[in-house]
Amino acid sequence: MPIEFWPKTRIGWIAALSFDLFGVLYIINGYMLKISASSSWWLDSVLPSYGIALMMTVVTASVGSVIALLLRRDSAWAVWIATLPIVVWVAVRCLIFVLNILHL
Repeated sequence: MPIEFWPKTRIGWIAALSFDLFGVLYIINGYMLKISASSSWWLDSVLPSYGIALMMTVVTASVGSVIALLLRRDSAWAVWIATLPIVVWVAVRCLIFVLNILHL
């Protein structure tokens, strides 16, 4: 069975493309925050709705990839990569939980 990079199913494509869109939006966000030090139009008017768009792409990528993997419909590399946001979120939450238990 050959290793495939691109998804075969619709939910896999949605997850992979949402993750790609998140990457592009995240890069744009970092650039705009860097240049908005002189003017705050980005921070005041655009950033709140832009943050919601970032959140929606991450949620769509994470949930879609988990659904595609759990239903065993799609196991392409792009779908596995799209699970990174949820994996990182769970890892950070577990680390915070352990550090709170250790009182650090």
